Formats: sequence, structure tokens, C-alpha cells
Amino acid sequence: MVSYSLSEHAYLKIFFHAAKHPHLPVNGVLLGRQTSDVVVIEDVIPLLHHWTSLSPMMEIGLDLAKGHAEAQEMSLVGYYQASERLDDTALAPVGERVAQKIRDQFNDAVAFVIDGDKLGTGDPALLPYLPQPSTTFWRPCIAQSPAFTTGSNFLLAKADSPSRAIALVRDHNLHEKFGDFDDHLEDVTIDWLRNSASSILLSTIMTIVTAFKGTLVHCPSLGQLDVLEDHILLVDHQGFITYVGPADSEGSEEVLANIDIPITTIPSGGFLLPTFCDLHLHAPQFLFQGTGLHLPLMQWLDEYAFKSEESLDSQPELAKAVYVRLAERLRDAGTGAVMLFGTINNTANLILAEAMQTIGIRALVGKLSMDISSRPSYVEPSALSSIRSAEEFIDGCRDLVSSYEPHRRLIEPVITPRFVPTCSDELLKGLGKLARDKGVRIQSHLAEAHEEVQWVLSERHKDDIDVFDNFDLLTEKTVQAHCTFLDTDMLSRMASSCSAVAHCPLSNSYFSEKPFPLRESLDLGVPVGLGTDIAGGYSIDIMNSMRQAVAVSRIRDGTRKLSGGELSLAVDWKEALYLATRGGATALGLSCGVFQVGAPFDAQCIELYTESDKGVGALDFFEPQLGITLGILEKWWCIGDERNRRGIWIQGQKLNV
Repeated sequence: MVSYSLSEHAYLKIFFHAAKHPHLPVNGVLLGRQTSDVVVIEDVIPLLHHWTSLSPMMEIGLDLAKGHAEAQEMSLVGYYQASERLDDTALAPVGERVAQKIRDQFNDAVAFVIDGDKLGTGDPALLPYLPQPSTTFWRPCIAQSPAFTTGSNFLLAKADSPSRAIALVRDHNLHEKFGDFDDHLEDVTIDWLRNSASSILLSTIMTIVTAFKGTLVHCPSLGQLDVLEDHILLVDHQGFITYVGPADSEGSEEVLANIDIPITTIPSGGFLLPTFCDLHLHAPQFLFQGTGLHLPLMQWLDEYAFKSEESLDSQPELAKAVYVRLAERLRDAGTGAVMLFGTINNTANLILAEAMQTIGIRALVGKLSMDISSRPSYVEPSALSSIRSAEEFIDGCRDLVSSYEPHRRLIEPVITPRFVPTCSDELLKGLGKLARDKGVRIQSHLAEAHEEVQWVLSERHKDDIDVFDNFDLLTEKTVQAHCTFLDTDMLSRMASSCSAVAHCPLSNSYFSEKPFPLRESLDLGVPVGLGTDIAGGYSIDIMNSMRQAVAVSRIRDGTRKLSGGELSLAVDWKEALYLATRGGATALGLSCGVFQVGAPFDAQCIELYTESDKGVGALDFFEPQLGITLGILEKWWCIGDERNRRGIWIQGQKLNV
């Protein structure tokens, strides 16, 4: 069953809405994201306290709330209500219809009814409702463990949120600053979608543990690079960003006046940047990184890849040494999130997951599934045993982090068929069903090399994209590596299915006879991130992947010019930086990669020059520098390295370097 985690920010808003109108019915919608089998409710939007029927006002409010959620890259994931009578905990008919309307767009929607008798007692006072299978009826969720208790599928991200809500209402009257859509209709200055006034005050009262002042650099969208000079950024005790704003703004002055913690000042020659995302890396192949690249793909797999994977499966101590060092290397390279191929052995894969969690790297870890192999000693005995092993790994991976609070769980399991040539139809069909049943992500290799593409055509009599699609392995939760032999129609299918591509420009140069059509994919709306593809690629640094992606695109554009093509195929450095940060995070279903309220604080501090204008690392400057400009950022992008990295944080926690 899906679990639901309610952030403190969201819980407090529900509480404030009910507290402001204690004798009136109130309602609103829940905003969030789904990660694996957990729906994380990050925010709420209060709708009404007068017109609580399914009226035109309700419809307008829902449409505006949906648009706001999408602008924040979230979805409407549920509904909440409080009744006029304190003892009424029934989901009203209008609530049932609104919840079902949300469910039509988000299958795992939930509804909460506020228990007025318990509100203000320290109890969460939320009764969850879920839809009945194959019907439009919603009923209270009856489970062995009551909601919001140990063992329940409903969790408060912060267990003391109810008591904090009481204090904030009693001692600070924060609910009085809270407004809903009804309030906005009476006074258009009320910011009902964001509730900025109460949020700013709330951010000063909540437990702020880290504060930064200086330049922030991020890429909120493709082609957009923002340099936010002299900004304040606050991070709460759970590692989420609670405030971002210009240091000289009224909001920042109010925030700073109400916190009593040291402020970390970023020097004028430095900036904060979101951490990098690596969408494709074979963890066991780190063992032989930088060797064997003279061979064609299928021969390389036989002589190097399978051998190293088998070696780590049979030697747990070696696996631990390799995986811990891999996690350290990723950290040092500024990679905060990575999608990993493991091996066929669950013990080794759990060692990999534990290494990433311990070092502090977000990792989507895949247990390899393959019931066909050219190496007799490295293959699973049957499709059924492979499927069972994959399910056991999913459960084991989740158990590994179950003792952590939801926001501290950095590991996700991933369904990982190696690629079509190593997987029978029976195995692929079973993995597609398992992915649906468990709500997990999928990764594989697609249209990687001419030899592989032709093999699939001759053996399966169809393209491998059709094979994946036929078995429900081409979904919005899928990341496919390489994709160099996909034509325009196939890329359009990737875009329509919202399946992402892990673009690995270096390994493509070694093992694929064609470059990936990056420009065309981006123009078609295909989600794309970058991958190092260790050990098909020899560099673990995503900065090199960015540079290689641009270089390959420029070569392709030169060929286009010589052949008389009209549309440019080039990608610039700012677009590549987006792919390495926000683009990669979006492809992985993560909310990091950007500096905005509600996002996890996954960041790296980059220093380009010292106070004496002396360049750091490979950077040299011969004139006085004034802050962080696009020119100096491009210089770092081209020739910067680990020496420029002064710190890295994941979910607000600074990693040991």
C-alpha cells in the first residue's frame, strides 16, 4: 500500500485554516509529489469557508490551485475539510466529489477530515479517507495501526507538529494572518495561494538551523540561468528550504530579525549551486574504471563488465570497499543524486545502497535482472527467480531505510532489466507488473548500439522501444540510457510517455556508432539528464559530461551546416548546466535541483577566486573581479574542477569531505 507523509508546513496550514474559522466548514487541497511508494504532501492551498458546495467558486478555486501546483512542479494529491460541527467526521458529499476529481488525475489521492473534538489536544486530529476499489465511494481508512501512529501508512514528517501548531496559534496568533480563496474574493490583496505573510513569519518561528547570505546560481528551466546576487536562503531542521529572497528586501529583514543563528556568508568570489545528478552509472564497474575501452560493446561486456559484477557478488568485503569509495568520489565531484545499476546479487546491492545512505548521496539503486547471458556463470536461473529476487530487493532496500524519518531516506529501489538482449519476454512482462504493483522507477538501456539494435530486430522482430512499451516498461517513471538509434517518431513516443533519457556523451563516443540527438530530443519535450556511464565512460565527474554533451552537439551542428540543414543542433553551456542539475532531478522524479521554498537543500559551494582576486584551482584572473558574472561562470564551467568545491549539502546536512 502507498504511504503518505505530511510535511510540517502542510499540517500547520490545515490547522491554521480550521483554527481561523472554528464554527464554519472549511476545505482545501493538498499539494505534493510521489516518490516510489510514498506520497509526500508538501503544501496545502485553502479554498473556502463560505461556499463549500461544488459551486462555480469552488471550480474556479480548484483550477487556480491546480495551476499553482503545476507551476511549483507539484500535483494536487488530495483534499481536506473540517465540518461545521466539531463531532462531524464524515467526508461530505462535495468533498467526495472533489476528492474523486483529484483522483482522476492522481490515482493515489487521499482525503483528510479534521476531527474537531481532537483538534488542539496534541493529537494530529486528521481522519484519512481513501477510495474504494473500482468505485467512486470514499471510506475511512481502517487499519491495524491508527493513522499517524507507529506502523501506520500515514506519517507526520515531524511528530510534534500538532503541539507546535497549538503554540503557534496560542502564542503568535499565526492563524489570523492566514487567508483562503473566500478571503481573497473579499480582499484581493490576500495571497491565498501562497499565504506569504504567514509563511514568512512561520519561517522565522520554525526551527531554522542554517542560514546563508550571498550569491545563488540555479537553472529553474531549460535555457534559464539565474544569478541571484546578495540573497538570503534559510534551511529548516528537516533540510528543506523555507525562505529565499533578496537580502535588502523587507521580507528578509523581518526573517533575519527573528532568527538567532549564525549566518554563513558566501564570499564574493563564490556561490551556491544545486548538486549534480548522474542518471546512469554502473556501480560494480567502478572496479575497472578507465580500462578496456578499445573493445566493441558486446565483447566489452563479456570480458570486463560481467566479470567485475560477478567478482563483487562473490566478495562482499570487496563490494563494500568499492562502493564506499564510489560514494566518496561522487560526493567529491558534487554529485548529490545518482541512478545506479548494481548486480544480480541482492546482498551486494544492499551493500551498495547502505554505502550511499551512509555517505549521504541520494541513490536510486537497481538490482540487475537478466535471465539470458553470454557468461554461463553470471545469469539468473529463470525469469520467475529473477522477478522474485527483484521483489525481495525492493522490500530489502525499503527496510534498510525504514528507521529513518521520511526526509532522511536517501535510497530508492529501481526495477532494472539490463537490456532487451539479456531479458526474456517472460521476465520483462513480470518486471513491468512488479513496477506497477510496487510503484517503483524503471531503468534500462535503449537503442544503444548498432549491434544491439540489429540483434533485437533479428531475435524479437521489433525495435527494443516496442519491446519495452509492450511490457509497460516505458512510463513516466522510466529512465533509458543512450537512445542513440531512436528516430524522430521514437523520440516523440518517449516524450508522450514522459520517459526520460540518460544522455551519456562519452560512452556513446566509445560504444555507439551514432551520437544522441540531444537538440531534437529537447525540442520535442523529452525529459533528459546526463550520465557518466561508469565504466563505459571513464570520468565520474558530471562536469565532464556537460562539456562532452556540448562538444558533441557542436560537431553535429557542423555536420548540419555542411549538409544544408536549417535548424541548429547545438546546445550551449547553460542548457548543459540545466541538464546536470534541475533537468536531471526532474527526470529522476526528485524535487531538488533548484533554490525554491519547499525544495530540499541539496547544494554545493563553489569558489572561483579569493578576496585578493587570485583564481582558485585551474582558474586564473588578471583583472579585479566584481561578483559572479555569466562570463566568470562560463570560465568555471569550462575549466573548473574539484578544487573549486568548498562544501556539499544533501537534505540540509553538510557532508564530510
